[in-house]
Amino acid sequence: MSNKNNITAEFIPDTLDNWVKYTYGTYVIWLSGDNNKEIYNYLIKKLLIKEKVNLNYINKIINNLDDHFGIIIISKKWILAAVDCARTIPIFWKKINNNLILSPQARNIANKYQSKVDENQLIAFQMSGYTIDEGTLWQGINNINPGYYLFYSIESNLYLKKYYFYEPWEFKTQPYDKFKEELKIKIKELLEKLVKKANGRTIAIPLSAGLDSRLVASGLKDLNYVNVKCYSYGLKNNYESRASKIIAKTLGYDWEFVEINQNQAKEYFASLEYKNFISKTVDGCATTTIQGLLALDVLLKRRFLKKEDIIVNGNSGDFITGGHIPHIENIPKKITNINLFLNALIEKHFDKHYSLWNSLKSEKNKKVIKELLLKQLKKSSYNISDNFMIEGIFEFLEYENRQAKFVNNCQRLFEAYGFNWCLPLWDKSFMTFWSSVPLKYKFNQKLYKETLFELNMGKVWGENYNYKYFVSPYWMRIIRFLTKPFFVFLGKNKWHRFEKKYLSYWMDNICGESIFSYLDIIKNKNGARHYISWFTIIAENMNLGKNWQNIDLDYGKKNK
Repeated sequence: MSNKNNITAEFIPDTLDNWVKYTYGTYVIWLSGDNNKEIYNYLIKKLLIKEKVNLNYINKIINNLDDHFGIIIISKKWILAAVDCARTIPIFWKKINNNLILSPQARNIANKYQSKVDENQLIAFQMSGYTIDEGTLWQGINNINPGYYLFYSIESNLYLKKYYFYEPWEFKTQPYDKFKEELKIKIKELLEKLVKKANGRTIAIPLSAGLDSRLVASGLKDLNYVNVKCYSYGLKNNYESRASKIIAKTLGYDWEFVEINQNQAKEYFASLEYKNFISKTVDGCATTTIQGLLALDVLLKRRFLKKEDIIVNGNSGDFITGGHIPHIENIPKKITNINLFLNALIEKHFDKHYSLWNSLKSEKNKKVIKELLLKQLKKSSYNISDNFMIEGIFEFLEYENRQAKFVNNCQRLFEAYGFNWCLPLWDKSFMTFWSSVPLKYKFNQKLYKETLFELNMGKVWGENYNYKYFVSPYWMRIIRFLTKPFFVFLGKNKWHRFEKKYLSYWMDNICGESIFSYLDIIKNKNGARHYISWFTIIAENMNLGKNWQNIDLDYGKKNK
């Protein structure tokens, strides 16, 4: 292993059994994704029959792929690992001498090869639910960022190369109507691609009141794809599920609802099934989501969902189409000092994304986060030279950190229950299109909304289908009505703090905070933002065997 003319590699699979092993001559290939066989044949034809390969050629080969994928190729002369443009399937790595260790979970590597905790990344994880840039919870164990591949060979050093550039500031100059027409074409193309992948299998859609899952459901109706069913979940009579039922009925799809309440959630979180899920899905990089978890369990038991179904959710259409662009305040309009500019920008980003716990928002921790984000921006090699890039930088940081790690970790939920899945709105050409759209058309999703309403796919986009949020359950509306007047003179901020601490436990649609008792929640002095704060504590404990609040985490035993 110390011989400079010899390189070795080790792949440590995860417990989700989502990676498929192939062999071709002396090559060992590990693939994960929604199109493994086609990608395998493509790699043989374009890459594995070549006697010699170089970075430029590999870059071209990987960039021609447009699927959700994780690729690992191990040979005697070189090793390649690549993730797709959204990092929907993660790969982690560690290099020890000439040996390269690869795994879908950083924790697997840390468990086998003793690794020190990265204290700075741990702070980022505790405050947001995910690490920053290539970092994980351990020093020397790295994540492959979206749109990157790793190449290691006898003849060269280890390289991390970016093959796909998400640049939401490289705007095209053309009329608004031209963007609309292009978007209509892109929507049709991604839906046709989904139909081709499904190949007659049933597509199951977790349908909400929002735009993205409705785009998928209504678009499939327009393409006359009949094997579609929808489901929804949450508190009884919640607004998302009411809207979902009406939309599904209009489209003519089977629809099922899973009611979630605090008692059901507590029972599930106390179960062996939930403990197994957590142990399978923590990865040392991002918190494991529970969005829709209990619903999957119930729908399988009801036999509404079958293992051969494909789950298609709407992630992350709201982000890609401009729904997360912030209102810019207190940031210089002209860049006279690049460091002052970046500090102001990162301050804004910090306030939005690093607030899981109020007690962690110290100046010391803020400095750690800002330094990690600044380092990430400066290494990106983008020339930050004009204020037109401000909003794009916000999108870039969220894309590489929150979206690619935490949000896309939602797919592990489906894998844990044995489902195939697809994320059509993370289509590469769709991402590229949106990165070319000027801010004035993306802000508040102007172009996206107007185009969808013009298309009116499935006839579910008129004013009758414009749903407004209301609080559930009904009795909580009464409680809010009775308590809110006391805060008229105390101010909105104090009302929101009161609501978050004392009422959100009962209003959360998936009852996420029910993993602890109500008394435990309101007695905690650290200022949790929402249920994700608590699940980040659990993820930290699962990864490191302890958590920063020293909470006893034997899960359901607290919920007697």
